[in-house]
Amino acid sequence: MSHVSSVPRRLSALARQLRLPLAAVFASLCLGTLSGVAFAADAVEDTAKTTTTLTESKAASEDAKIETSAENSATEKAATKEAAAMGSTAGDKATGDKTPTDEASPTQEKPLIPLKVMLDWYTNPGHGPLVLAQELGLFKQHGLEVELIAPADPSVPPKLAAAERVDIAISYQPQLHLQVDQGLPLVRIGTLVATPLNVVVVRADSDIKSIADLKGKRVGYSVGGVEEVLLSTMLQHSGLSLDDITLTNVNFSLTPSLLTRKVDAVTGAFRNFELAQMAQEGVKGRAFYIEEEGVPTYDELIFVANSDSYSRKHAQYAAFLAAVGEATAWMINHPDKAWEMFRDSDPALDTPLNKKAWYATLPRFALRPAALDAGRYRDFENFLFERGMIKQRQSLSHLAVDVNAP
Repeated sequence: MSHVSSVPRRLSALARQLRLPLAAVFASLCLGTLSGVAFAADAVEDTAKTTTTLTESKAASEDAKIETSAENSATEKAATKEAAAMGSTAGDKATGDKTPTDEASPTQEKPLIPLKVMLDWYTNPGHGPLVLAQELGLFKQHGLEVELIAPADPSVPPKLAAAERVDIAISYQPQLHLQVDQGLPLVRIGTLVATPLNVVVVRADSDIKSIADLKGKRVGYSVGGVEEVLLSTMLQHSGLSLDDITLTNVNFSLTPSLLTRKVDAVTGAFRNFELAQMAQEGVKGRAFYIEEEGVPTYDELIFVANSDSYSRKHAQYAAFLAAVGEATAWMINHPDKAWEMFRDSDPALDTPLNKKAWYATLPRFALRPAALDAGRYRDFENFLFERGMIKQRQSLSHLAVDVNAP
């Protein structure tokens, strides 16, 4: 019989030999290694054979019983106190000198809650806080096992969130207003990028010097609905309409379509990315900023979720946004280290273009992702309604929530 398998029998023998409760013996011995326990049990078994007569004696006096009882109590307390002290020391070592990559001990004792998050695009610097929250272990500290998923089609993330195929999707504020008006059960739960990034871009060597020059031109887009609404407003601001241009869906290929002259302009380009991408290819771009062309300021990238399941998943959403906020603060404080960590998370991200975009995007991230600018959502809802782009005004609570609100 092995030492390990015979430990319980030998511990019982030890308890009888020392006339102590089995729990006290076990508490004392469990502070050693398993091999130590087995060794002690062997020693006790040998001793028990030579002292059987003494341990089985029934002639102990009442005073001896009282004395033994007191000794037992003292031993139990000592063992318990020592075990507690050992546990406290281990806990101090585990929690001391924490870094952002350390995981909080409470979550190690509980199973992590899985959370599927779909990005709006392939992974890029605009997703920095999510990648950093993953790399720093912040999601796990908040009890979450987060899976970041890039979409095959940039128009589907909010639809999958509405269908609860994913828990959270990254979308755009203008798109949220349109989709809620269409009946999709979506609600904004947080903000990733709190300023517009969207621009209309043309080649600098083209004859397009203003939005008015788009008349008769081909304009590429990637996300139907939202980009058409924004472009329509920009065109109206210059006396044109969508009927004056030809729209072409180019999916992810915004910059390539401009470089190859497949289209004359693209809408939905991001000012922190496409212009740098064009420059890298040796072609200078010209941007028209939507907030200067009649479009109200809005949150560019937001987190949306199924509105019907919001109450049920509120705790997960709050934990997710807390982790994103902590990652954003760390990025702002350590921009260079953050870039290196982002870059090293995937070899495909290590490009000069992504590095430029990283630093261009940093000041645009929401420092408080859960915070809600109620006026911004009401204003944009009114803006769309007044232009006949939505059928009716929705209340703020149907559009956006503050997960930290009492």
